[in-house]
Amino acid sequence: MSARRGAGTTDPAGTCPGCGRTHPEPSTRVVVGGDALDALGAFLGERAWSHVVLVSDANTDEAIADTLARRLAGAGRRVTRCSFPHRTGLVADRAAAEQVRAGLRSGAPDGAVVAGSGTLNDITRYATHLESVGYVSVPTAASMDGYASSVAAMQFDGSKVTFPAHAPLGIFADLRVLAAAPAEMISWGLGDLLGKVTARFDWVLSEAVTGEAYCPVVADRVAGPLERCAQDPGRLLAGDEDGVSTLITGLVESGIAMAMMGSSRPASGAEHHFSHFWDLLAYRGLRPHAPHGLQVAHATAAVMRLQRDALGHLDGELRSPPGRRSADEDPWLGDLAVAEQSGLVRSEKAELWRSSAARWPPPAAALAEARRRLESVTDAFAPVSAALRALGVPASGPDPATSAGFHLDPPTLRATVRFANRMRSRFTVLDLLDSQGRIDSVAEGLTVRLG
Repeated sequence: MSARRGAGTTDPAGTCPGCGRTHPEPSTRVVVGGDALDALGAFLGERAWSHVVLVSDANTDEAIADTLARRLAGAGRRVTRCSFPHRTGLVADRAAAEQVRAGLRSGAPDGAVVAGSGTLNDITRYATHLESVGYVSVPTAASMDGYASSVAAMQFDGSKVTFPAHAPLGIFADLRVLAAAPAEMISWGLGDLLGKVTARFDWVLSEAVTGEAYCPVVADRVAGPLERCAQDPGRLLAGDEDGVSTLITGLVESGIAMAMMGSSRPASGAEHHFSHFWDLLAYRGLRPHAPHGLQVAHATAAVMRLQRDALGHLDGELRSPPGRRSADEDPWLGDLAVAEQSGLVRSEKAELWRSSAARWPPPAAALAEARRRLESVTDAFAPVSAALRALGVPASGPDPATSAGFHLDPPTLRATVRFANRMRSRFTVLDLLDSQGRIDSVAEGLTVRLG
């Protein structure tokens, strides 16, 4: 089985039929199938790349990078290896990016090829952007949604920061390699993809409350593969190649959707803010680190509960700015509570509140339409909840008891609901509840239900 998507399939000069705006599709070449490495060789030949930096780690060396290096060298290309020795614990930070940048400055390579999944792709995307060279991605697991992204999620000083970067020139995914990846990595990718359902709710909500630009065509690109994966998670988790193909397609489409909108909005909402908050706590030593997709899966279950609750209070006034400073947040956020990023988030959300509070709730007809559209998103909650249960995620959200390798105690869950909206300027259901003065009671209620 092989799936291909050519470059430039959307007219850059055209407008979108769904929203009337212009967001041309990235020209990333995408090949998913058993012949992906042959297609990669042909692609590099088209671009006359004779010297590449191959980025990998100890795991991906064994999975595909060593084989890829031999094939590239056999085709007459010079290969400079940049292999991290890590099997676990590699972080997309300044030091890792500098290591790749050093390789890119040596011998004037034509570009980079990264063999790996989330962290390696973020490191390579960030480094090649800073060095103004292109790169190609060879996924080794359907574990995350950033393969086609044009932004890089880096961890600087304990906080996840999203930087502008550039999308890969090509993505060449060998299905045999993806299907042979550890089952837990496939589950992380499914968790990340399932989280797009709450991200879509937050996007529709923000359009209604703040007037943020929303595009149903872009959103549907993500929703289609999500719905197909939710229908039969068991086959996917067993490593079925067709199921894995659908998953990697959905994850790649999520990245393309982000590039089309110029932000991660189509793929990231409150569920990702939860995950970023937990990453910060892990960096500060307040909880164990957990894989991103696993965190998103647990967060999605909890956020679906919050979003259902919000539907019943959609007509409430916005009484105070979201993300307002609270002394209770300092033990959780630490230095971030007074850092520049936190202050920027606060000021941007205060501006959102000033521009939105006076016109919310809208007239009855507009409110009814907003509720109808949000309820249509919640139609997918039931199959997503069933798929999350297949991952071992309780339907109610993160359980105080250990489940599926994830642990969250009641005080941390309560703090997550209250303070995760400090992590990003993006408006989500957390900000609606916060600005209505309901976030503390909702946090307590969710914790009681799970306790």
